[in-house]
Amino acid sequence: MADGGASELIMLISGLLVAGIVTTLLIASWGGLATTVETAQTQVEANSKTRAALAGDPMQVSWNQTSCNLTLQIQNTGNLELTRDNLGVIVNGTGSTITQTQLLDNSSVWVSGEVAELYVCPTGITMTAGQEIIVTVVVQSEPYQGISGQHSFSEVVRLV
Repeated sequence: MADGGASELIMLISGLLVAGIVTTLLIASWGGLATTVETAQTQVEANSKTRAALAGDPMQVSWNQTSCNLTLQIQNTGNLELTRDNLGVIVNGTGSTITQTQLLDNSSVWVSGEVAELYVCPTGITMTAGQEIIVTVVVQSEPYQGISGQHSFSEVVRLV
């Protein structure tokens, strides 16, 4: 009889130790999951606040074949400040080089409502005045709660 009580006590203590270890692991895993969900939620929020659009008439986009200069005006239509360092432009499916970026009002920051003028050189393709092309622009915001938002849009434009 004395042995039965001791073995039950050992089993009880062992069970409590195992339950404590499992609980600690579950709490640690849940904390990591909560952090991951919070980061993803912040990314979604930053992306929803990052927006841009083509400014001006899409049927009157300036193109100079000689100097390889496609001139685009892009307006910040979101709530976050956009960075001029991380822009991308794709012309008719071909990556292009942005040779110059300037804000039209000579501001130093690209805040909501401001228009930036981009000079783009689409390499490896031939374009002519009157041609319609597809331009895709990718913008990135300055960090929002440590995370940068991204936005892209595509427009059909006519070259003049």
